[in-house]
Amino acid sequence: VKTTDFVLLLLDACGGGVQGRTLLQKRAFFVAQTAGVEAPPDFIAHFYGPYSPELDTALGDLQALGFVDENTTGFGAYNSYGFEVRRHDYSLTVDGRAIVEELKKKYAEEQRKIAAAIERIREAGDPNYFELSIAAKTYFILRRKNAPLSREELIRAGKDLKWNIAEEALGRAVRFLEKLNL
Repeated sequence: VKTTDFVLLLLDACGGGVQGRTLLQKRAFFVAQTAGVEAPPDFIAHFYGPYSPELDTALGDLQALGFVDENTTGFGAYNSYGFEVRRHDYSLTVDGRAIVEELKKKYAEEQRKIAAAIERIREAGDPNYFELSIAAKTYFILRRKNAPLSREELIRAGKDLKWNIAEEALGRAVRFLEKLNL
């Protein structure tokens, strides 16, 4: 499955859109980990957890083609670097929905797996972007270390990646990962 097709099928499985770039990246990460879809995008350690530059590029390509709309909401607040805090929401356009219908025929099995993975995420608690980010960071570290880690070791490994994993959020992340059998 091409990354652009993966993004379109993912947005469709999420009800046609996702509120927030971070939430989109983290849902894509967990779908890639659990759906067994061939050729999902690769993820690297980034500011807010696992991030796929390939997925981000595909999203931009889909916007340029008119298949995905991006709406930005400013909150009037500014971060420590002086940039306005904003949320980027993504939704399928009418043309995007038409393409998705064709993709569902071409990639019926992959579409079923992506939709099932999104449903598993919802059933596991459907965390908000922050909690999903902590869970993704935790799983990324565990997979990278390929060994069980204590809470302290997870937090320390997160710091090595310049990630802040709060102790209280870690418990919720672990419960979410357990529900996904990760």
